[in-house]
Amino acid sequence: MKEHILLFLNELEIQYRWMDHPAVFTVAELKNLPEDINPIKNLLLQEDDGSRKFLVVMDGNERLDLKAIRQKLDSKRLRFASSETLKQTLGVAPGAVSIFGLLHGGSIDVEVIVDEEIIKNGEELGFHPNDNTATIFIPSDKLIPILVKIGCKFTIIRLYDKIIT
Repeated sequence: MKEHILLFLNELEIQYRWMDHPAVFTVAELKNLPEDINPIKNLLLQEDDGSRKFLVVMDGNERLDLKAIRQKLDSKRLRFASSETLKQTLGVAPGAVSIFGLLHGGSIDVEVIVDEEIIKNGEELGFHPNDNTATIFIPSDKLIPILVKIGCKFTIIRLYDKIIT
């Protein structure tokens, strides 16, 4: 899969940076890496009846409010996808969810929700290449062209309001 993802990025002429590292399953584990990384969360959610699935891409330092996002998406009750659903939908195991899972054939009906803050901040974004022992870093302004090329339905919204004190 690594070669497929790198070919995909090269085809789009997107410069990227690759970093191999020990397996990380959570944002908290990123602190053990030798490099300071702006953490990104990729969460696969689904409605209780399984009719809609959402890949939420957001700041890793924030907590997702399932009630609030449900209202913003006008969806039914949401829950985190099971490991079986992750495998069927994105072709990945827990801890390896990323936008690159959208290249998997089972992802055709996944709606992508991107928090506008991660695009606006202009920082480099890191995503697992469907394996949590590496991270591919891309410029934040290249996320939308990637989603367009994949052909998925996506929405950019404000997931949370930052309170500045």
